[in-house]
Amino acid sequence: MRLRSLTLAMLLLSAPMLAAAPARAQSAPLTSAPEVPGTPGRPDPDAGDSSTDAGEPQGVARLPFVLAGFEHFPDRKELDRLAPPAEMIAGLQNLLFDPDQRPLLRLRAIDALSLYAHPDAHLPLGRLAAADHRRDDFPLDAPARTRQQARHRALTALARADHPEAFEIWRDALGQDDLQVRLTAITLLRRHAPERARPHLEKLAATDTRPAVQRALLRPIGGADNAPSRPIP
Repeated sequence: MRLRSLTLAMLLLSAPMLAAAPARAQSAPLTSAPEVPGTPGRPDPDAGDSSTDAGEPQGVARLPFVLAGFEHFPDRKELDRLAPPAEMIAGLQNLLFDPDQRPLLRLRAIDALSLYAHPDAHLPLGRLAAADHRRDDFPLDAPARTRQQARHRALTALARADHPEAFEIWRDALGQDDLQVRLTAITLLRRHAPERARPHLEKLAATDTRPAVQRALLRPIGGADNAPSRPIP
């Protein structure tokens, strides 16, 4: 009997302490778990990390990243910050003529080369613009569609690069039977050399009666006076 009474008394005394334990746990301040010995903690975000860019390519090696932007295309100043002109032109040529590169990057390399009015940039642009993309000896090792797109971009790039043979290349492109090449040449000649191109465009107007060609010849690009002088039926 005495043992039962003693046990009951001890339970009654410990009841308030058990009831208060959850409350004390909830009111205790939250603290981070102690670090396990030998485990490095998180780096201080304000301390800086000199190795952040250690794995990123620099200079010309960044070209695939710079040219891959969906809406952004680098200007000359941005390219100059990456590398000197001679080094950048060489890097763009390597990218352009590498058959393992994505077609988009190779085509954008043409656009980037046109930012350099330099003989080393003029050479590949002139070769691509003057060559027939349908022939096996076309200087670009690529699928047919990429070759066609490369030639059109190169034809347009001649003007931006101040290519010294731009007029002659455009004039000769008028004589090729590829419709898109001929339309591109018409547009470029009328925009950039209308007076010099007039006799060549008039001759073409008399021989190529395809509606698309006739519309391109009559379209007032650079002013209505740039149209051929003779009426086109």
